[in-house]
Amino acid sequence: MELITEKQGEVVVFKLKGRLDTFTAPEFEDKCLKWLDAGECRFAVDLGELDYISSAGIRAMLLIAKKLQARDGGLAIARIFGMVEKVFTIAGISSMFPMYASLDEAITHFKP
Repeated sequence: MELITEKQGEVVVFKLKGRLDTFTAPEFEDKCLKWLDAGECRFAVDLGELDYISSAGIRAMLLIAKKLQARDGGLAIARIFGMVEKVFTIAGISSMFPMYASLDEAITHFKP
């Protein structure tokens, strides 16, 4: 998995490419927790180039979302397609995250 992280205004953006699975989910989780420990609580996750997500990847996303909600923050998902979108639907978690067609829309989700 390739993971690019950048801050855009008040939102931390994570761009994932490749696979989010048993081997790569801990890296994603660790990076998110470091931003959370630094006081950030608004995350936008771009899944447009993610080819595969396993149950470990979903667990990491749910864990981070729960921690963000506890700090009055949140996690918005951008550009979810294909197999990854299908996994979210089958797992029944699509409604648990605000989802947007573009990264800009996901970032705007956090603006008042």
